[in-house]
Parts: sequence; C-alpha cells; structure tokens
Amino acid sequence: MSVEPLPWEAPAVGAAVDIAGDLRWIRLPVPGPLQHINVWLAPGRRRRVLIDTGMNQPETHAAWDALALSERLGEELEAILVTHHHPDHFGMAANLAARFDVPVRMSGPARAAAQLATAGALAAGAEALAEYRDTWGVDFEVLLTRARAAGVYDRLVSGMPAPTSFISEGERIAELRDPWHASLHHGHAEGHVCLYWRQSNLLISGDQLLPAISSNVSLYPGAGSEDPLADFLHSLERLAGLPDTTVVLPAHGRPFRGPAARAAQLRAGHELRLRTLRDFAAQPRGTAEIVGALFGARNLEGWNSVLAYGETLAHIRYLQLRGGLTRLGAGAEVRWLRA
Repeated sequence: MSVEPLPWEAPAVGAAVDIAGDLRWIRLPVPGPLQHINVWLAPGRRRRVLIDTGMNQPETHAAWDALALSERLGEELEAILVTHHHPDHFGMAANLAARFDVPVRMSGPARAAAQLATAGALAAGAEALAEYRDTWGVDFEVLLTRARAAGVYDRLVSGMPAPTSFISEGERIAELRDPWHASLHHGHAEGHVCLYWRQSNLLISGDQLLPAISSNVSLYPGAGSEDPLADFLHSLERLAGLPDTTVVLPAHGRPFRGPAARAAQLRAGHELRLRTLRDFAAQPRGTAEIVGALFGARNLEGWNSVLAYGETLAHIRYLQLRGGLTRLGAGAEVRWLRA
C-alpha cells in the first residue's frame, strides 16, 4: 500500500478547476503555514452545492466576490454543506447563506460545537474550567490570554446560519445529484462529516485524512469526548477500510489515492508521539514540560500554544485511560509518571 499524489493541476487561490465527478475544486486563502483550504462545488439536484466555505477574513470575502461571478453562484448555488465547525470550513457559511439565500447543513454535533465556540472558549463554565485546571494542571483561561487567543473563533466566523436538518451517519445526501453518503467522525472535531461516492471511488475527507500533515487532536474544557485521540484513531480505521483506489479530496494539500496507506502513516505518527511521551515520563513531569518535549518552544507562539497543549493532553489522556501513565498531585502540582 502506498500514498499516490495525483498529478492534477491545482487551482490558484480564489479560482476553480474541473476535476473528477463533475466537481469544481476551489482554493481559498488561509493565513499561516496552511496557506489554503480546498472547498468543492458539486452537482446538486437542480443546480450546485458548495462543500465548506473558507474563513471569515477580508481575503476570503474578496475571493468569493470573484467566484460569485466566475461560478455564477447567484443563479447556480442551491445549498451549502459544512464538514465541521472549524473557522476555515464554517467561517463563511452564514455570510454565503444570506448572500445567496441558500440553506446550510452540517451534523448535529458540529453545530453544537460551533454554538459553544461562538459563545466563547470559556463558555464551558467555571466548573469545567476548574476541573480542567485541577486534573490536567492547565489554567485554560490563562493559556488563552497568554496566546492572545480569546475571541479568535468569533472573529473568524460570520455568525450562525439558520438551523436546518442535521446530516446523519450513513445518510445519502439528498441535495446532491450523485449518491454521496455521509459518515460522521470524531477526534479532530465533533461530528466531522466525510462524504463518499462509492461508484466513483471519491472521498471528500475534510480534515480527517490529509496528505501531508496530521489534523490536530485536542482535549479542551467541556469537550464532547473524554478520549479524543481514541476517537480519531477509530476514524482512521474506518477510512482505511475504503478501497486503495479511492481518490481522497482533502481540505488541505493535493488529492491522492491510498486511504489505508495514509491512515497507517498517521497512526504511526501518533504512536511515535505516545512512545516519546511515555519515555519522557520515566520520571515525574509537569504538563508544560511534556508540551515542550513534544512540540519544542519554537512552536508555542500564539494560537499554536493552545493547539499544542490540547494535543498533548489528548495523548496524556489516551495513555492514562490505558494504564500507561499515572497522575500525581492536582492543579499546579500535577505531574505525570509512566506507569
């Protein structure tokens, strides 16, 4: 098994090209090292359906202004589907829904996560924040302040679109002309939707299966799952069961073949991180020490520090639940020791 990048010509940022299955591949700008997100225009029952929307920022607004003309969205767009609630996928959903008078569909868990995030990262409540601090040795409110991350989500989304029927596990998406079926995944984001068209061997994978990077898997206060890494690894197992000939259309990077091979690479990466964590915890270590050992100080600026802490705790939790790591103390005195 191997991962096979496809030699398709990628669109310029803010433009679209034709690819398999009568899809239009669109790239939108994203700040930072990601640089872009891939979104897709698919044939609908009557017109066309947009899958994911980009981040609410001036550059994305400008891109959609151009695409509205080139893709005739005022006449052609009939619905929007969102894979999950993260701003680069969901951020323009409310804006585009209002602009083109179309409905937005996502899964129930994804909408709930968006509502919680829009209410603010501290909306989990004082009790959940105190439990997080006592259990994991991380004051999340202080972490957000240091990272200058408070309110970031609310700025990067254009609001909450009107509620519609939720996308459900196994659903044949009625808005789409072709037989795309939904699967719901967890770990990276609650209720992340992937879309699979078996007859054409096409998978729209969102962030669940990326060709060059691993999606962030984090444990945060008030999170929907107590074991997000296990959820993500289970998702990889599910996607690895697709045929090797499946063409994966990811949210970042280039389309590729070989879902099982890529899933195996991602799993190996997490297993390496778990081994590194266990080896480092041969003597008692504080949470901040472990974050530094896994990610290095150079990767702990701004929002990256929040992601690094969240991902470290997801790996700590995974080992703790399986007897590989023991917690000593509470709050500021929390230390982790290999069991």
